[in-house]
Parts: sequence; C-alpha cells; structure tokens
Amino acid sequence: MKRSVAKSRGRPRQPVLDEQQMRERIVAAARDLFLRQGVDAVSMRNIASAVGCSAMWLYRYFDSKQAILWQVWDMFLLELSQKLARVSATSPRAQLEQLGLVWLDYWLQYPERFLIVFLQKDLQPDATRDYVEGFNIVARFELFTRTAEQALIQGELGGADASTIAEGLLCVLQGVALNVITIAGYPWHNAAALGHLTVQSYLAGLTPRVGVSATPPPAL
Repeated sequence: MKRSVAKSRGRPRQPVLDEQQMRERIVAAARDLFLRQGVDAVSMRNIASAVGCSAMWLYRYFDSKQAILWQVWDMFLLELSQKLARVSATSPRAQLEQLGLVWLDYWLQYPERFLIVFLQKDLQPDATRDYVEGFNIVARFELFTRTAEQALIQGELGGADASTIAEGLLCVLQGVALNVITIAGYPWHNAAALGHLTVQSYLAGLTPRVGVSATPPPAL
C-alpha cells in the first residue's frame, strides 16, 4: 500500500543562508530592480518579493531602502576602484591620464549605474555625505591624488597642488559622462575620443614651471 505524501502549502522553503549570504542576495536583487525600474519605483516589498521573503524579514538585514542603495553604490564603486588599481603606465602623468580614461570608460559602459550613483536624489537627509564618510570613499580613490603628487614631484605637471589636480580631473570627467549619458538624443560623434581630448587638454593646461623643482608636501 502506497503511503500518501502530504503536500506543503504556502511559499516554498528557501535554502538556509548565513547573514552575509542573505545580505548579498538582497543587494543583488535590489541592484537588478533599481537598474530596470529606477530606485524611486522600487519598494522594500518589491525587493523582498524578488528575494523570496517577507518585507518584515528583509528589515532584519537592512533598516531602510537607503541602506540597501548604499550597498549597491558600493558594489559599483568597488568594481571601478579595482579596475583603477590595475592601471599601469610609463610615467605618473601618463598614469593619471589612463586613470581618468578608465574612470570615464566605466561610466560610459554602464550609464544606468551612473544615473543611480550620481543623479539619484537622497532617500534621507545627508545620505550621500553619510555614505562617503561611512564607506571611506575618499581614501578609496586617493590613487588619483597620489599619482598627481608624483607627477608634480617629477616635474611633469604644475600650477596646482595634487588634491586640486585630482579633483579637477574628476570634475571634467564627470562633466563628459553627464553630458553623454543624459543628453542621449544628441548624436555624439565619438564619446571615447571626446574623453581622450578632454583629459589631454586638462593635463596640458597644467604646465610645469621651468626651473622650479616640486617638493613633496609635509608629512602629517
């Protein structure tokens, strides 16, 4: 005689995951939803549904959608910082140029990510500042400043301190990315060539002072 097997009801059982695995699963689901639908259109309930859990369960891991968004931002910026760390060139000035082009290429390759990171309005007051401070973002991208400092020491650049040079380069790069990505209706001829020209023009304007050797900044 065959034994009857009772069918389980309700939501299928989810595999048991540790806390870190569950957080990664939530962030991955949120990332996909944010990229497809936009951050504002996605609720915690939507994320929970994509993960396969209840919204109440989701709050055990993240106390807000902003907290999840920070993790999505960090996923993109960590990937970018790893790409930058692999850049190698023959001189500090050439290195700085290549860093700038890698930065720009990343955002032009992933325009939806650019929109989420740089054009998404804060979901709570001072969220962007809290993210920058809490995730130590400035230190992660100090490679630009250190490279500019070496270019100054070797007399390849001049006219400003290393931090100003690095920040200025990032500003002009963000300007190119912003225009190419947000004015998509304009028939940009060649975004990569535009980036090259912009970076080269910016660095060409930082003419080293002839006969004046740069000195490294005092140790803190």
